Amino acid sequence: MSAAETPAYAVRLRSRRVQRELDALQSSDRRRVLARLEALAEDPRPPGGEKLEDDIYRVRGGDIRILYRVDDEGRRVDVGAIRRRSEATYRGVGELFR
Repeated sequence: MSAAETPAYAVRLRSRRVQRELDALQSSDRRRVLARLEALAEDPRPPGGEKLEDDIYRVRGGDIRILYRVDDEGRRVDVGAIRRRSEATYRGVGELFR
Protein backbone atom coordinates (compact mmCIF):
# COMPACT_ATOMS: atom_id res chain seq x y z
CA MET A 1 0.00 0.00 0.00
CA SER A 2 1.44 3.35 -0.99
CA ALA A 3 1.31 6.45 1.16
CA ALA A 4 -1.47 7.88 -1.05
CA GLU A 5 -3.72 4.85 -0.48
CA THR A 6 -5.92 4.67 2.58
CA PRO A 7 -7.20 1.42 4.05
CA ALA A 8 -10.75 0.43 3.19
CA TYR A 9 -11.61 -0.04 6.88
CA ALA A 10 -10.31 1.52 10.10
CA VAL A 11 -9.15 -1.10 12.62
CA ARG A 12 -9.46 -0.21 16.29
CA LEU A 13 -9.02 -2.02 19.57
CA ARG A 14 -12.24 -1.76 21.58
CA SER A 15 -10.68 -1.44 25.03
CA ARG A 16 -7.53 -1.20 27.09
CA ARG A 17 -8.00 -4.89 27.86
CA VAL A 18 -7.51 -5.72 24.18
CA GLN A 19 -4.41 -3.50 24.09
CA ARG A 20 -3.04 -5.38 27.13
CA GLU A 21 -3.76 -8.71 25.39
CA LEU A 22 -1.75 -7.49 22.40
CA ASP A 23 1.07 -6.14 24.57
CA ALA A 24 1.33 -9.43 26.49
CA LEU A 25 2.12 -11.45 23.35
CA GLN A 26 5.63 -12.62 22.57
CA SER A 27 7.27 -10.50 19.88
CA SER A 28 6.88 -13.11 17.13
CA ASP A 29 3.17 -13.54 17.92
CA ARG A 30 2.72 -9.76 18.17
CA ARG A 31 4.24 -9.24 14.71
CA ARG A 32 1.95 -11.91 13.27
CA VAL A 33 -1.14 -10.36 14.91
CA LEU A 34 -0.22 -6.84 13.78
CA ALA A 35 0.17 -8.11 10.22
CA ARG A 36 -3.29 -9.73 10.44
CA LEU A 37 -4.78 -6.48 11.78
CA GLU A 38 -3.28 -4.53 8.87
CA ALA A 39 -4.71 -7.09 6.45
CA LEU A 40 -8.16 -6.72 8.05
CA ALA A 41 -8.09 -3.03 7.12
CA GLU A 42 -8.06 -4.08 3.46
CA ASP A 43 -10.26 -7.18 3.67
CA PRO A 44 -12.28 -7.68 6.86
CA ARG A 45 -13.59 -11.04 5.63
CA PRO A 46 -10.41 -12.80 4.45
CA PRO A 47 -10.17 -16.39 3.28
CA GLY A 48 -9.71 -18.59 6.33
CA GLY A 49 -11.72 -16.22 8.52
CA GLU A 50 -14.79 -17.61 10.22
CA LYS A 51 -18.13 -15.99 10.97
CA LEU A 52 -19.08 -16.64 14.60
CA GLU A 53 -22.29 -14.64 15.08
CA ASP A 54 -24.14 -11.98 13.06
CA ASP A 55 -21.31 -9.54 12.22
CA ILE A 56 -18.68 -11.09 14.52
CA TYR A 57 -15.74 -12.92 12.97
CA ARG A 58 -12.45 -14.50 13.91
CA VAL A 59 -9.14 -14.93 12.14
CA ARG A 60 -6.19 -17.01 13.19
CA GLY A 61 -2.60 -16.01 13.60
CA GLY A 62 -0.88 -19.22 14.65
CA ASP A 63 -2.30 -20.16 18.07
CA ILE A 64 -3.73 -16.66 18.48
CA ARG A 65 -7.34 -15.83 17.65
CA ILE A 66 -8.46 -12.31 16.78
CA LEU A 67 -12.17 -11.77 17.49
CA TYR A 68 -13.68 -8.76 15.78
CA ARG A 69 -16.87 -7.13 14.52
CA VAL A 70 -17.26 -5.59 11.07
CA ASP A 71 -19.22 -2.35 10.71
CA ASP A 72 -19.72 -1.92 6.97
CA GLU A 73 -21.64 1.35 7.27
CA GLY A 74 -18.92 2.94 9.39
CA ARG A 75 -16.13 1.17 7.45
CA ARG A 76 -14.68 -0.02 10.74
CA VAL A 77 -13.30 -3.23 12.25
CA ASP A 78 -13.61 -3.35 16.05
CA VAL A 79 -11.27 -5.86 17.70
CA GLY A 80 -12.90 -7.30 20.83
CA ALA A 81 -10.25 -9.83 21.86
CA ILE A 82 -6.83 -11.21 21.00
CA ARG A 83 -6.58 -14.59 22.68
CA ARG A 84 -4.51 -17.72 22.63
CA ARG A 85 -6.61 -20.66 21.47
CA SER A 86 -8.21 -22.54 24.37
CA GLU A 87 -11.59 -23.91 25.41
CA ALA A 88 -12.51 -20.49 26.82
CA THR A 89 -11.52 -18.49 23.73
CA TYR A 90 -15.02 -18.19 22.29
CA ARG A 91 -17.00 -18.10 25.53
CA GLY A 92 -19.13 -14.96 25.73
CA VAL A 93 -18.15 -13.67 22.30
CA GLY A 94 -21.34 -11.66 21.88
CA GLU A 95 -20.70 -9.88 25.18
CA LEU A 96 -17.40 -8.47 23.88
CA PHE A 97 -19.27 -6.06 21.62
CA ARG A 98 -22.09 -4.82 23.84
